[in-house]
Amino acid sequence: MMWKNGELFASVPMPKAEGRPLIVSHPAADLNYINSWSIMVENSEPFILFCDELGPRYPDDLPFIEDSLRHEYFSRIANPLTGGRAYRNPGLGYQNMLVHRQKDAVEGMLDLPLVDILYVDWLEPFSQGSGPSSFSEIMPKLARNVRDGGLIILDRKHADVVPSWFAYSNLLLSTSNDVCIEHIGRGEWLIPSVDLPHTGDIIAEVFRVSNNLEQTGVEDFLASLMMERRLTAEQLMKIKYKLPARWPGHPDRDDWMERYMDYLDNPEIGEPYLPCPPHSSWTIDEYSTWVQSLIDNPSQLRPIKRIERTFDFGIKVTLVNGDMKDHLDWLLWNDASVITRSRLMSDFLSKCCWLQNRAVNLQPEWERPLITNLRWSEPNSTSNLTAKLLDLAKSPVAATIVHGEATLEQLKTELKNYEGDVEHLIIFYKDEFDYSN
Repeated sequence: MMWKNGELFASVPMPKAEGRPLIVSHPAADLNYINSWSIMVENSEPFILFCDELGPRYPDDLPFIEDSLRHEYFSRIANPLTGGRAYRNPGLGYQNMLVHRQKDAVEGMLDLPLVDILYVDWLEPFSQGSGPSSFSEIMPKLARNVRDGGLIILDRKHADVVPSWFAYSNLLLSTSNDVCIEHIGRGEWLIPSVDLPHTGDIIAEVFRVSNNLEQTGVEDFLASLMMERRLTAEQLMKIKYKLPARWPGHPDRDDWMERYMDYLDNPEIGEPYLPCPPHSSWTIDEYSTWVQSLIDNPSQLRPIKRIERTFDFGIKVTLVNGDMKDHLDWLLWNDASVITRSRLMSDFLSKCCWLQNRAVNLQPEWERPLITNLRWSEPNSTSNLTAKLLDLAKSPVAATIVHGEATLEQLKTELKNYEGDVEHLIIFYKDEFDYSN
């Protein structure tokens, strides 16, 4: 509910976003992101909450964020291209996301498009003066990060500690008169519906922003957060009913239950220290509905373009002119077995960890390399290297980078008598002279 001049309103007038989730920023949030998350859950509309903090309070680090039944509340999902960790709650029934980055709050705001809602409870990072900061000094600058018609929600958490942050008039113009901040009331969320131990009454001042700034780049930004938005409509059809896997290293439901049953039989080993996980970070109905909405609205998609040539050398061969790390989503969609040297492999897996399920570690640390005396490129490259790489592949699609002589003739020769299980070989190269003959 909201109060204004003694009058009670049933709800806070949240902004609307047509065909996409609301973009919400809570800079320098610490653990108080539970408050901003709770408010967005109360709104019951799709949203993405972005938190930048030099010391992020990740939900899957100790102490774990769990509900009153010791169930996992935030399920980790794929890292966004913007950096940081991403999470969602599978029980809300609509699109939601929490993103944490270890980043200065001021710098982090520059990475975002104009947000729909800016939630703040600690203004000090945005003050440039040496003395006590004030509302009139900070808010006009912050408002330039909010779209026209968007909201600033100022949590009263520190109202007694820093009263100057709450010394505002009903209407405040910036010094350049290009942004208007109107106080529309005091919001009160007294019984948060989010079942988390850190939730409680939330009281905040709510301001509506008016400016002449255009909100641009939203679809590009959303595509940087989720792999599905970087695929084509045709590719999305293939994964529509395929739920994303659990984050590697986090136990799935079956593993957790097995550990819990061991505890019941042998209490001395102690309960599982992780909360009980859901089956997936999505429900199948929600995921398929969301993917279908992307298929129906391809203008929201930002598939990564590729310059490629395809040959039939006994098996299908696709040569891609570009950097493999820009196409990891596509390789994951292809269920490809990535085969590279260890340094590159570490870089790729840090960006798309799910590729590790079929990745081939050619140079395992402390162990014998899979290819003896491996020499990747001319001169003196390992003989028949392409065939040897295919023999190690863990799926019908194998992906690697330019190697050997980097010629079409060499590929033809090595693949001429290939009789293994690989049906499609993908090779990435950067030099325009590679595979030119």
